[in-house]
Amino acid sequence: MRDLPRDIDADVVIEISRLLDDAAHTVTVAIHGLVKHIRDVTQTRLSDQAIEELIVEMASTRGLSMIFEKPAA
Repeated sequence: MRDLPRDIDADVVIEISRLLDDAAHTVTVAIHGLVKHIRDVTQTRLSDQAIEELIVEMASTRGLSMIFEKPAA
């Protein structure tokens, strides 16, 4: 795993970890859905892209399948 940036938000990392552990019982992880959920439950200055990168890295480490499609506008 890479070194985390100085401005990383530990609450975001913990929430992602919790969600991915729960998602291990599903078929795939919807990346954009998780970013939205993280935004809803935490207050962070991380960009959506930074959150997405953390989710992808943490999900790939767990060997989880991922969906990258954005929901319809």
